[in-house]
Amino acid sequence: MGALLAAEDYGFEVRQARLLRHSDAFALTARIDYRFSPAVIDALEAGVPLTLTVKTRIRQPRFWWWDSIAWRRDLDFRIQYYPLAKVYRVIDESNDFQRSFAQLNAALEALGDLQQIALPVAENWRPPRSSYAEVMAKLNLERLPWALRVPAYFSREWRLRSPPYRWPLSD
Repeated sequence: MGALLAAEDYGFEVRQARLLRHSDAFALTARIDYRFSPAVIDALEAGVPLTLTVKTRIRQPRFWWWDSIAWRRDLDFRIQYYPLAKVYRVIDESNDFQRSFAQLNAALEALGDLQQIALPVAENWRPPRSSYAEVMAKLNLERLPWALRVPAYFSREWRLRSPPYRWPLSD
């Protein structure tokens, strides 16, 4: 029973998201809940850096095929624990900005609070009609150290990703 409860205690979820258009960029605001599994927390506390990728897409529905991607942008955030200093560092790799936290919960809260992140787009580009936006978050296994990557591919505790959060775009 304890293993079943532990399996339900971790995962990612995008609680809300929106894109606002400015002349040459979208501004992404999102709220993402990150709950790491015990295996991921153990690796983090041993000093393994973890990369979280936030994928933002504008999609256009198609009738007999998968929806096409009209625009995309991925954001990478890294979290790392420094055991000697007892500090968690959160790094926005897209903007080369970093902050430090004494507790994991505070670091995860900061990671999940995206406020007006600029996502470049051509100035005269417009989303296709009837398009929708989606945001999802995942633990990027490709950025793990090589020795940890292969076991992570086969472990449920490491395959952490949110379902896509979707909403219609209004122009």
